[in-house]
Amino acid sequence: MALPPELSRLSASAEPFKPSCDVVSAESLPPVSQDTNGDFARLGYVPAVCVIVSTAAATMYSGILISRLCRAVPDAVIFGDIGDAALGRRGRWLSYAVIYATDATRCIILHLAATQALQAAVARPDIPLLVYGLVVAGAALVFAQIRSLSELGWFLSAGTLAQLVALALIAWGLLAAPAPEARTRLVVGGGAGALAPALIAVMNIIFAFGGQFAFVEIITAMRRPREFPAAVGASTPLMAALYLLLGAIGYWSRGEDSPELIIFGMGTGPAARAAAAAILLQALAQYLVNLNVWTHNILTLVARRRAGLSSAGRSLCDVRTACDHARAPWAVASAGVVAYSCAVAVALPFFSTLVGLVTSVTYLTCAYTLPAWFTLLLVPEMPRGERALCKYGLIPLSLLLSVAGFCASAADLVYNLGGRPA
Repeated sequence: MALPPELSRLSASAEPFKPSCDVVSAESLPPVSQDTNGDFARLGYVPAVCVIVSTAAATMYSGILISRLCRAVPDAVIFGDIGDAALGRRGRWLSYAVIYATDATRCIILHLAATQALQAAVARPDIPLLVYGLVVAGAALVFAQIRSLSELGWFLSAGTLAQLVALALIAWGLLAAPAPEARTRLVVGGGAGALAPALIAVMNIIFAFGGQFAFVEIITAMRRPREFPAAVGASTPLMAALYLLLGAIGYWSRGEDSPELIIFGMGTGPAARAAAAAILLQALAQYLVNLNVWTHNILTLVARRRAGLSSAGRSLCDVRTACDHARAPWAVASAGVVAYSCAVAVALPFFSTLVGLVTSVTYLTCAYTLPAWFTLLLVPEMPRGERALCKYGLIPLSLLLSVAGFCASAADLVYNLGGRPA
């Protein structure tokens, strides 16, 4: 959900929060939504619905918390500035570690999503995955040199539309040709052996809603930042409805044997390949947004360090948007991001496992733990009941889920590397 400040200029006549609402929706309809049926298969109908609905509610509340933080620290440019206001140097570097780890790993996941979508669209399994990965890397690197995402607005809009087309094609294919012996359950049991897959499914769902790592950039881009909670409130229910619909249809159609990514369970017919091509377009659009923001953040930190700026002197740094960076450093930094994203994506092509690891290590912390903690420190007027909710509910629960999700995802990664097919 990352949005560089220049994106706010896409339409001067638009409603104050509409560009943000569009970006929130686009960035939260990632290719991982094609795995929602797999999450239903790991959890069952009832737990999957409960997790999606509760995560949607938590996402909207997280948007409220981060909006409050931006009002409490009005000169914040990046989330590290809020961490600095809350805990000083320690808070700033804690924020950097969590948020930028999220930026870095999200690029890997989106590169893998685009690579697998290209593989499904071409439908040539004899071609090595590395070749597909390099094609995606080349396309991403070329478009990444357009530093102002407003100039790529048409591509980002096409990506969002393509995702909706993909969802429609997938739903139609699943409804038209269900597996004759598909088995479904209200609640998936199975004892301890089902716990790890269930936790990975929960991590996948949290990741699907997770864009809080860039909420600060979106808020600072808005003409009326106070409208940001309305943007999240307008887009999140739509995302939840789409996840629920696709997940339920996919689980009903394919049952417990649902593939990790549903597109690979639709065969190689024209509709399946068209859906894969649409997913590729959306994945590339999201990849470009995240690549732009991560490159911008890397170069901003370098510029601040070269200027010798402390947190208090950060306003003296003239770098605020991606367009403020010189072309040569931008090309080098973006090439580095694309290179490591491609390398890791091809070496570890285990989509759900990578999503689970990233969510447990970074997403939960940046989406819930840090915003709740910093709000307790920076917003003293928070109602007592809400303070108790953050202190004794949101923070410990997010930490507990992080530990549990990491253990489950790490074990699954070891299992994958031991020879289970990706």
